[in-house]
Amino acid sequence: MRMKYIVCSVAALLLASAAVFAGTKKAPKANFRLLEAFTQRLRQGNPSAPPPTGEHFIIVWQADTAPETFYWRGKTGFMMCMIQKAHKINKKDASKFPPGMDYRLEPTGNAAIAKGDTLEITPVARGKVRIPDEIPQNATNTLFYKTTGSGWLLFPVKKFTKKRDILAS
Repeated sequence: MRMKYIVCSVAALLLASAAVFAGTKKAPKANFRLLEAFTQRLRQGNPSAPPPTGEHFIIVWQADTAPETFYWRGKTGFMMCMIQKAHKINKKDASKFPPGMDYRLEPTGNAAIAKGDTLEITPVARGKVRIPDEIPQNATNTLFYKTTGSGWLLFPVKKFTKKRDILAS
């Protein structure tokens, strides 16, 4: 009798755990790989101007379809993002750039973003931006993006590195 009770209990636990796993969906694979998320400010000559947010994301695009847009939801609100191609600065060329600068940036303009491109995503404060209804209102520290033909996709960012400020010349 006791053995029957134990076997029934184990079977009930297995069924319950299978039901829990069946109800959860695996998160979709991101269309990019995050190389680094960092904060770094460009110190400009005009001290009365408000400093930019200073948050930057270096990613490698891994999808066949190009990104249409990126938004960042951080501590300071929901912001549009600027997308630029990023090229790592070689050590031999580092003296040609301000100290602290690790990437040379190239505006994407009409150039297509292809699989394997390294990009810098930079949030830009440009007034108040309305959060689309499809985006969770309580999500913070998250990159939201769309690709051609997709809905909103999200990528939470957990850790930032602080880099030294760059002095503009």
